Amino acid sequence: MKVKELGQIKTKEEVIELLNKNGISYNETKCYGCEKICISFCDDKNYCYNSAITVQTCNKDICKVSPHEILYIAIENRKSVLYMSDGKIETNYSIDYWKNVLDEKVFAQPHYSYIVNLNYVDEVTKEFVKIKFADKEYSVYTSSRKIGLFKKALLKLKK
Repeated sequence: MKVKELGQIKTKEEVIELLNKNGISYNETKCYGCEKICISFCDDKNYCYNSAITVQTCNKDICKVSPHEILYIAIENRKSVLYMSDGKIETNYSIDYWKNVLDEKVFAQPHYSYIVNLNYVDEVTKEFVKIKFADKEYSVYTSSRKIGLFKKALLKLKK
């Protein structure tokens, strides 16, 4: 599959056509709590790999969250708040839960109370990390204990 082809895709039908054209196995499912369609990929033994994470919100609703849509996670008032590309979701999960579930190559902690998607980092200083998505900008605090490892993770991702 060529990167150029992938970048030109605009609709779900075009994604499915490209997957079929390249012989890639997949399953199509409707996400919980939204109108989006999720595509999970299958290997030759028909094991499926779905990147979406099922979470329970503070309102006891169940929804699926795609990690690439998470800009950052913050601990606020003893809840973890997922700041997403299209809004935010409050959950009762701990920061340790998110550290175990999310890919450590893409997510890192600049501070005990935050986990940041490294793909959206725009700037890093001693005091804060600036996160940018479309026309939105967020700043999260850094700690002197975590900033070194955070910067190393960011450099690894950018290689």
